[in-house]
Amino acid sequence: MIDKVRVVFAVALVITTFNIRAQNSDKPYDPSGFITKYDSTFAGIGPKVYVLPGTEDKRGRTGRFLQREKGFSDSIARKLDYQNIIEDFKPTSNAGYIKQNFNPFPSNEQDWNALLTKLEQNRNLPWAAGLANEYALQLLKLGEIGKSIAILIRGLNLAKSANTGEKFALEHNLANAYLYNGNISDASAMQETFLQSAVSSRAQVDQANTLVRIAMVQAYQKNFKAAENTIIRRAFPIFNKTKNHIGKVNAQIRLAKIYQLQNKHTEAQWFLIQARDLATLRRVDNQLPEIEYMLAFSKYVQQNYSVAQREFEKARSLADEEKNKVLQLAIHDKLGDIYLMQGNFEDAERELSDYWRLRNELFRSKQVDL
Repeated sequence: MIDKVRVVFAVALVITTFNIRAQNSDKPYDPSGFITKYDSTFAGIGPKVYVLPGTEDKRGRTGRFLQREKGFSDSIARKLDYQNIIEDFKPTSNAGYIKQNFNPFPSNEQDWNALLTKLEQNRNLPWAAGLANEYALQLLKLGEIGKSIAILIRGLNLAKSANTGEKFALEHNLANAYLYNGNISDASAMQETFLQSAVSSRAQVDQANTLVRIAMVQAYQKNFKAAENTIIRRAFPIFNKTKNHIGKVNAQIRLAKIYQLQNKHTEAQWFLIQARDLATLRRVDNQLPEIEYMLAFSKYVQQNYSVAQREFEKARSLADEEKNKVLQLAIHDKLGDIYLMQGNFEDAERELSDYWRLRNELFRSKQVDL
């Protein structure tokens, strides 16, 4: 599994939609007559609702609309972050043995705690640490972030007491969980400790990957110049020296994210193009959907909609191949915007329909009737 931390993806999903002119007070907002509720006083960026052509419009059929809650793009961003930390979750070195000898795992919290306590009392600390990692992953998949962090801390303490090799995976997973949960200072402290260990053991690739994660923490602390230099001046030389192409592609993507956080989209695109070329050359295929999405997003922010459309469509094909539904949702969202601005109502209707289908599937607690 590629050693990477997918940081908060919100920058890649911020809505930069078009302004809609104020409607005449005696003219209905929706010509089809289907919209009865919307905020007529809203004067911010973005539409109150999306309106697709109704019976009186060019396409001559009943209109459909997509009402977008303000800030829902943040929910999509969180979903991407959540998906990424699960994908990046590292197994312990004894994971295979544990799955073979403790299968099936406990099915409830009480049984999990009883098993871990029994192993602790019997001083089977490496097993207990490995099982704690497995339990933390289950909790993470259930969305129980706080409980997952608590179990990872428990497992890490067990691994330290036993002086086992399980510590690396637990530290990595805990640092990711801290960052996702907004515990920035805890994530920073853990990464610095991790870096010291990597330097002491002369593990160069671990040093470089840790530096990339430290850069992302610095970016969240708004220390952007330090974050840029951490990757460019410290991580890149190690990746070049070790010829670690996977790590360098990941570092280029993270650096592009740091520039996007600063709204520096020209710089972001330069590094994304480098990442795409290297990923294509070295067959780092699983990074390509994110790279293409980020390239399209920067063009979208710069209002280069024709290029953004082509790149979003390419990103969608890659996301479809990967069956990445959260990324598909983000792409449908942006393409719907672009097609509406272009007056391409047929494609806009298709994108918005797919958007709602996926949104209702992925966010069941926030379902909206179509």
